[in-house]
Amino acid sequence: MKKPRILEFEFRTGRVTIDYDKCIAPTCGFACVKADRFYGRNILKILDQKPVLAVTPEEARRLCNECLGCEIHCQLHATSAIHIELPLAGLKEYKIRSARSRGVE
Repeated sequence: MKKPRILEFEFRTGRVTIDYDKCIAPTCGFACVKADRFYGRNILKILDQKPVLAVTPEEARRLCNECLGCEIHCQLHATSAIHIELPLAGLKEYKIRSARSRGVE
């Protein structure tokens, strides 16, 4: 089985994963990099026809403004190769309480 090729980096409250096996750049016009330049902080650049970090992982953690633009534009203009994980503290407990209040177990 082929090992997935990914770029993964953390930011203050979450993690970005780019799956290069799903990425169709440059066909999409580098939608994620353009979105990062427009809404974000220029942490992505193009190298060998793929989006990569333009800064160190430590700088990305500090600089990323969590705009979600790279993921949204990848979904709109490409193949959803980018996934942003934003854990929400207390969400699991809220879902349990909500289900119980509706009588669902």
